[in-house]
Amino acid sequence: MKVIDKKMLFVNSKEREPGGTISDFTISVPPHLLTRNKNQQMRLILNDLNIPYTWYNVQSSNNVFKVYELNDEGVSLFYNISLDLGSYHVLQLRDHLKKKLNDNSISQGASYIYTVAYNELSAMFTFSSYKASMINATSFGFEFGHPSAAQLLGFEPSAFYPTLDGVQSLVSVKAVNMMYTDALYLHCDLPTTNIHKGSGDKTVYSLSSVFAKINVNTVPFSNIIYQNVNDDFITNIPDRFINKLRFSVQTLEHNPIDLNDDFSLTLKLEIIEDDERVIVNQNKSIAELLRTLLLQQHVKKIG
Repeated sequence: MKVIDKKMLFVNSKEREPGGTISDFTISVPPHLLTRNKNQQMRLILNDLNIPYTWYNVQSSNNVFKVYELNDEGVSLFYNISLDLGSYHVLQLRDHLKKKLNDNSISQGASYIYTVAYNELSAMFTFSSYKASMINATSFGFEFGHPSAAQLLGFEPSAFYPTLDGVQSLVSVKAVNMMYTDALYLHCDLPTTNIHKGSGDKTVYSLSSVFAKINVNTVPFSNIIYQNVNDDFITNIPDRFINKLRFSVQTLEHNPIDLNDDFSLTLKLEIIEDDERVIVNQNKSIAELLRTLLLQQHVKKIG
């Protein structure tokens, strides 16, 4: 295969079509700019990407968990707690959790008083509760859906964690993770041959719209920069031209992410031809020409 033409397509999420967001947008391209001939092939390669690492680690996809409590009459209460969106460090989150738990317990009628401690060695939270009235011993639990605040609090998603009999505290089962995501998936609506479990019912591997995986390899409030080295992220284009491209960004867990700042990327468009096919066609043409000349010479001799 031989590359006969190359173009660079510079994309900025600011240039998105109306109705899109930074995390999910469409761009329009005049069709004559990204096109090929019938005997050619076209492919797109992610050349580079620059994305600000300024998204919150507490977002709408990971800020909710359910609390179970008993009120003074022994009636079970279940209610959701929604953490305020923002960028927290672990001690800020500890204090925020304490306030949310206490405020919501009072408003729900159980009036538990919570304390939240963070162990810097184990990187785990300990949640404890008591009642000022001492009418009933406190009993509480946390339930995490998917997605939920499980990772933030050091628990597993899709699970329920109650306090044990006689124990009025609950400890994280694993280290707290404040990163939100370790990598980003860049999706594109062009057909790819990539495979992952983030589509459908997410139980089996299947064809994916993921175009590239971008590792989060820098500290918050800096820039994540990807530079193409080996043409790892590439897709072949079956159509003869491209007039629209849709991009979206998701977390490593295939959840939506709310980006706070616009980002840019560069796509390398290559037009390629099959060298062997060209040579074969040329040889066929030469052979046909020689055949025609031989027939002409044969006709002259007969005449």
